[in-house]
Amino acid sequence: MPRAVALLLALGFALAQSSHTVVPGDTLYSIARRYGTTVEELMRLNGLESFLLQPGQVLRLPERARVHVVVPGDTLFSLARRYGTTVEELMRLNGLASAELKVGQRLLLPGAQAGGESVPHAPPGPSPEASPPSPPLEDYDPESPFLKAVLRYLGVPYKYGANSPLALDCSAFVAQVYAELGVALPRTTKEQYQAFPPVEALRPGDLVFFSFGGKEVDHVGIYLGRGVFAHASSYGSRVVIESLEAPFYQKAYRGARRVMASPEPPLGPSAGR
Repeated sequence: MPRAVALLLALGFALAQSSHTVVPGDTLYSIARRYGTTVEELMRLNGLESFLLQPGQVLRLPERARVHVVVPGDTLFSLARRYGTTVEELMRLNGLASAELKVGQRLLLPGAQAGGESVPHAPPGPSPEASPPSPPLEDYDPESPFLKAVLRYLGVPYKYGANSPLALDCSAFVAQVYAELGVALPRTTKEQYQAFPPVEALRPGDLVFFSFGGKEVDHVGIYLGRGVFAHASSYGSRVVIESLEAPFYQKAYRGARRVMASPEPPLGPSAGR
């Protein structure tokens, strides 16, 4: 069998299957991206309470969606990227004369049948039980220096107190990203939380803080837009991108801060989680 045909058959099987067996290196975010779903949906389907996965674990997958309900921030371009199609195809399928979308609007996706489609009944807005503020769902420019800095650190191992190219903790990751942009941040999570003003409406680049051990903040990440954030995860043991709207993070969320200026770095060595 020609190699190209074998690859196409393998891809078709992966898209059609209803379960996924976890292999080393898998995260809920990478699996969600591979199968065109969300971290929250994977957690709901599989009754997961944390992001920890074990090799060999079998995860149920949702049926491949063929209708999309528009939520705030959606654009034809972002939807085309998400579902592996083009703006032109989405406009053709839905008889759109312009690229303007309305919240709650139902869009047919490639492969859908207009007459017999099962339409999701989820409300068009964000989940009412979400603890973090409902952010505007916006995309970063792929050429953004900020996003490029974040992506360079993906996969770097997490280690408590570490601050080197070989390993980072959460506050070191945040500080390193901003240092590449010429902005000096304090070293520890607590100092970063205290250094900047709080915000309610999240914007890409905001620092998002969590408390997993009690009342004090002990974890920090960087909001990227569209409901996801990057952080050096002690649970995932490396720098990852995950959903801020997942129940695991909603419960621990303690607020956001916006980096407005370059504070003086603290004197003496210190470390954050």
